Amino acid sequence: MRKSLFILIVLVTVGFTSIAQQDPHFTQYMFNKSYWSPALTAHDGKGSVSVLSRAQWIGYEPTFEQDGGAPSTQFLNFSTPISFKELPLGLGVNVIYDKLGVLNNMEAQVSLAYHKTLNRGTLSFGIRPAFVNRTLDFSKLRFVDPSDPKNVQTKESQAVFDLAFGMSYSTENYILAAGVNHLLRPELNYGLDASSNVSNKSSMIYNLYGEYNYRLTYNIDLTPSMLVASDLNTYSIDLSVIATYNKKIWGGLSYRNNEAMALLMGYSFLDNNQLKAGYSFDYIIKEQSAKQPTSHEIFIRYDLPSISTGAKKIIRTPRFRY
Repeated sequence: MRKSLFILIVLVTVGFTSIAQQDPHFTQYMFNKSYWSPALTAHDGKGSVSVLSRAQWIGYEPTFEQDGGAPSTQFLNFSTPISFKELPLGLGVNVIYDKLGVLNNMEAQVSLAYHKTLNRGTLSFGIRPAFVNRTLDFSKLRFVDPSDPKNVQTKESQAVFDLAFGMSYSTENYILAAGVNHLLRPELNYGLDASSNVSNKSSMIYNLYGEYNYRLTYNIDLTPSMLVASDLNTYSIDLSVIATYNKKIWGGLSYRNNEAMALLMGYSFLDNNQLKAGYSFDYIIKEQSAKQPTSHEIFIRYDLPSISTGAKKIIRTPRFRY
């Protein structure tokens, strides 16, 4: 059954023919699963704080003087399991700062997920309202006609609300999750009046995430994963495989279609692996002339000590733990 599902996912995704980016993307996407589907918020039953920092196309120089610059993204997440009237829930908060040349995006998201335990796994549903603030620096835009009414030569900001939804099914060995971003399709005109015909209406983005954990030997685990993002016109797909030794050290490779190959590595600290740190190195394999060949990304996660949230505690004994 799992093999058939995987084949079906691959056949569906290869039907698209191009790639585009509207939302931030991460090479270490497998470490911030709830960003792609809010249903995965605290799905592992742990409270945590995590940070992802991405510096893209290191050394990129804009065409005109210093206007613009290389993209960079900062991502902060807090997640915790909670219980409300005996309902098993997950609560999460994301803060995202994304800089794309003359455009700065700041976003605050709050996720709420419901986790229903079934006989063989967990079925989850999640919703995520968001507050988005975008700033466009018109002073760094180059106008052919300086008298163009859009040439306001100021920074213009606009705030909107948005919404995402997700669902997932997970077991100890695998995860399948789907999410939809920009359900409200917010539209921004950056302070210009309607006659300017300037707008930036968001497209709904559909995300599909899959992961399988395979015990290769007593000390080595293999975890292949896949992320597909599409607005039904264009798409991106990431394929990765990570090997973990003694649940402490990991390393792997990743491929983003028609764009980059990446090397991933990381280490877990403290006695029960509460602190994790990872690094990825991207090498651009297509259209290097319009970019720079390397990108870097750092990941840090700290699992919080158990706190009384009303959720049922998991009790393990050394004798029966495998």
